[in-house]
Amino acid sequence: MTEEERKKRKKKYYEENKEEIKARERMRYAQTIELQRERKKKYRQENKELLKESERKYYQENKDLIKERVKTYREKNKEKQREWGKNWAKKNVEYMLAKNRRAYHTHREKRAKQNLEYYHTHREQIARVSKEWRNNNQSKCLAQSRKRKAQKIKATPAWYEQEQDKVELIYEKAREFGFHVDHIVPLNSKKVCGLHTWANLQLLAPEVNISKGNRRWPDMP
Repeated sequence: MTEEERKKRKKKYYEENKEEIKARERMRYAQTIELQRERKKKYRQENKELLKESERKYYQENKDLIKERVKTYREKNKEKQREWGKNWAKKNVEYMLAKNRRAYHTHREKRAKQNLEYYHTHREQIARVSKEWRNNNQSKCLAQSRKRKAQKIKATPAWYEQEQDKVELIYEKAREFGFHVDHIVPLNSKKVCGLHTWANLQLLAPEVNISKGNRRWPDMP
């Protein structure tokens, strides 16, 4: 029997017994699944650099095809992907926090610039949306205002009355020229608590104050 005849015979046998062959393969795989996993794990550990290089090479040669496949899969499995992401984040809280902190410090200036640009471009829209939200959430706004007032009282030192006129003047000038009054060291932050005093106040443009929030202060770590 020639090689060609042997191939034809093998192919014919496979076509006639396809389902039976697949069933046997599935059964054999199920019986040896742990062994297969252990072998694959061992191989990956022993050939880590080789596999990385192979994967990089394959990605470079098939970049567009891979991106299209990933995009198609994500569009078809949005809920599955979202659920998987939530579960993964819950299991890796410390990793996510560290990653977010690194990203914040790395891109802090870039994000501040983007926020300013967005504010300037969408100022009227932001003002309209904010006004609508306040009108629809008056109880929340009232609670937030009372919380802020309580924080100010806690952060007000005993000598406040000696400089009260200066503080009131700052707020008056802010209203006159359209500025925000900002606490240089925030009254409410996870790391610091500033005082409600004249020395801790400054006038800032609204967009600058919004981008600053309670996340930045002089000599911050």
